[in-house]
Amino acid sequence: MKGVLSISFLLLKLSCLSQVNTFHVKPILTDVNYTAAQDSHLVVRNLTNNLDRLFLFIGGTGSSTQSYQAISNFAGNLGYDVIAIAYPNTMAAASLSNSPDSLAFDKYRQELCYGTPLSPAVTVDTLNSIHTRTIKLIQYLNTTYPAQNWGQYLIDPTSLDWSKIVVGGHSQGGGHACYFAKSNDVARVLMFSSPNDYSSHFSNSANWLRSPGITPMGRHFAYLSQLDEVVPFSEQLTNLQGLGLYPLYDTTLTDISSSPYDHSHCLYTTQPPGFSILYHNSTVRSSSINHSVWTYMLTSPITTATNEVHGSNDLVVYPNPTHAIAEIRSQNDLVGKPYTIMDPFGRIIRTGIASDPHSLSIDLSFFGNGLYLLTIDDRTFRIIRQ
Repeated sequence: MKGVLSISFLLLKLSCLSQVNTFHVKPILTDVNYTAAQDSHLVVRNLTNNLDRLFLFIGGTGSSTQSYQAISNFAGNLGYDVIAIAYPNTMAAASLSNSPDSLAFDKYRQELCYGTPLSPAVTVDTLNSIHTRTIKLIQYLNTTYPAQNWGQYLIDPTSLDWSKIVVGGHSQGGGHACYFAKSNDVARVLMFSSPNDYSSHFSNSANWLRSPGITPMGRHFAYLSQLDEVVPFSEQLTNLQGLGLYPLYDTTLTDISSSPYDHSHCLYTTQPPGFSILYHNSTVRSSSINHSVWTYMLTSPITTATNEVHGSNDLVVYPNPTHAIAEIRSQNDLVGKPYTIMDPFGRIIRTGIASDPHSLSIDLSFFGNGLYLLTIDDRTFRIIRQ
């Protein structure tokens, strides 16, 4: 009987594995302007139980997409289409910790995510940005495999349909995932051993983390290692506090808990790193604890904490990014409230006083593409012109 059970388990395992098709795509296949030597994108497609949801995974500093085969296949077996995107990832976010520029992390994220030339730490043009690389890969997949409906993840040839996309990432990539969720209404955000944008110079989380965003907190999930060597656990918690995720959701140790983890969105582990030498990587290695956590983060019902107050509810900026006009809508009375707009270098480029009770129009058509900061009613918002 034991032998029969073992064979049955093996057949079941093989059956589950056969549900996904895993392959790699060189960036140069999606656009001839990419170089042939770049790391390949990793793609996983569920062949039998597709959720019509994309899991866009962004890796950490210096990693290859192959490093995230385990979590990619796992999400695929849950029914997700999966893309682990290859992108320029040689410069770690944590390297900016001592910068005296209060917007250093903002510029770094904006340039890597969208290709806006702002950061002296990286040199990434629009073509090589994560956003463009993702769009070009989806376009390629939709053309190459028309029956698989990859085009459902695009609103138009230059816009992602974020409502169908779970964006996640490890380390540097987890910060990028969270950054995308600031200006896009994504299905959910999964941050593994991240975000790491803690400023030692200012003893605080990055400015962009503390700025209100579009995606509600109830769709954010963080999974940290308490023994993290890259950015200390206490500083990562400070980042989650700046984001607004902690203590809105209390921390839960996954090693001694089980799903649904008291419905926490701030999870942590003390697991050893396995084959890796870093605890920083323990949240994305294959283990029974992590499989349970990954399932919870990818499939649990989205709930909203009763005390959640978020920019998407009481004050929202849209469209963001914008080509010219950004509209601010507020449930509160804005009449008589002064506002300022600063460029990415902290220079004030416009001031004014709101005259409408619940709306304010900001015209950026006279300024160049990039990141701008709007401060009104003691709150600061990121506006992207592109």
